[in-house]
Amino acid sequence: MDGPGGVARPRILVVDDEPRMGKAMERLLAQNYRVAVVASARAALDLLAVDPAFDGMLCDLMMPEMDGMDLFESLRATRPDLASRMVFMTGGAYTERARAFLDRLPRRRLDKPFRPEELERVLRAALEARGESS
Repeated sequence: MDGPGGVARPRILVVDDEPRMGKAMERLLAQNYRVAVVASARAALDLLAVDPAFDGMLCDLMMPEMDGMDLFESLRATRPDLASRMVFMTGGAYTERARAFLDRLPRRRLDKPFRPEELERVLRAALEARGESS
């Protein structure tokens, strides 16, 4: 569970409606993070209600029913600490609302496909943003 030297690895919640993407993210992150994967924003909220101890979140921007933007707004109201450490993944299918949203958070966006080192850089920056409001 812990990393080298007994240092606790940060917990990351991955929210993506594509199961293959969730599994890929879990494999990419497993060495440096403790990872949980859910397939919807609603499932993320359900998990956070019983297990709130996550250090950061990677979230698909466009998902059916409740998208990443709605999840972000919900967390801003209830868990601003976690909302401030969300990173959004996108395949580039933007609505006008999504474009405006991403313009507000330019450093917390990953365009699919992305390289592992880019994922690590953006995630680390988000984790260091503790307490920063968005």
